[in-house]
This record gives sequence, structure tokens and C-alpha cells, in this order.
Amino acid sequence: SYGVFRHTSNRKWFALIMNVKRTVLDKNGTPDQADIINVKIRPEQAEQLHHIPGIYPAYHMNHKLWISVVLDDSLPDETIMSLINASYNLTH
Repeated sequence: SYGVFRHTSNRKWFALIMNVKRTVLDKNGTPDQADIINVKIRPEQAEQLHHIPGIYPAYHMNHKLWISVVLDDSLPDETIMSLINASYNLTH
């Protein structure tokens, strides 16, 4: 129920797609499931990104270096792809 995206050269991963209970993101007890992708960010971006609807401190990861992005059309595809590209470059 998850997928890991890794660099072929160094085997470091730069994205993780998974399905989690929405409550682990919202902390509000909602029993719904959500598809998310965890991506790496620059530490100085964390606070700003955490204020964007659909972006949360990373589930099960360091909250200063990773974010969880809900894959429910909260964000445009271009934004998600940009975050994935940035994560790819940060982990290269």
C-alpha cells in the first residue's frame, strides 16, 4: 500500500506515496483515508509550506525536512510535480 521513489545512482529515496488515516494529518479524529506523498524540503521552507492547505508536517518523518502532500486535488499537479522535483534534487 505504498510506493518508494529512489535514485538509481545512490538508492536514496526522494518520495514516498502511501495511504494513511486522515486523522494522522489533521489530528481531528476523522476516520477517512487519504493518499499522500512525502517529499523532502529545505528546512527554511517548512513553516511556510505547513500553512498551505493540503500540505502537512510529514507523517512518520522529520517535520523540518519532509512534508506530506495530500493527493486529493487540494494542490495543482504543477505544484506537486515541483515539490517532487525539488525533493529529487535535494536527495541527489
